[in-house]
Amino acid sequence: MSATVTLTRAWSIALWVIRVLVAIPFFIAAWLEGMSSPETLAALDLVWIPDAPLWLVRLVAGIEGLAALGLILPGLVRLPPATVTVAALVLLVIQIAALGLDLAAGSLGDLPVKAVVLVLTLIILWAQLRRGSIA
Repeated sequence: MSATVTLTRAWSIALWVIRVLVAIPFFIAAWLEGMSSPETLAALDLVWIPDAPLWLVRLVAGIEGLAALGLILPGLVRLPPATVTVAALVLLVIQIAALGLDLAAGSLGDLPVKAVVLVLTLIILWAQLRRGSIA
């Protein structure tokens, strides 16, 4: 096996790991925001939820869950690679909005985790655009 093939295989595996690492927090958020009672949501201490209508919280949860699936499913069921690009773009917008809301509220506790997820999402987008997988 040549060094190029080994490097390509390692890069492919690394991208899969990154996609899973980005999807996990969004699956968790989608589950918590989508399935929790309004009382439980209020107790989660998320910056934007107390002032948001429940339908909006559920909508965002659905979008997060579908976009997280969009990172994983294309490689499993042969969906077009552009699905990953669109999913990563959606999650990037959600992350930027979440960071903006957190910064505006002075809530910086989750900033390191959100920054890592943001950087990993940017890596996914860069890799997708590099291989020409745009919507």
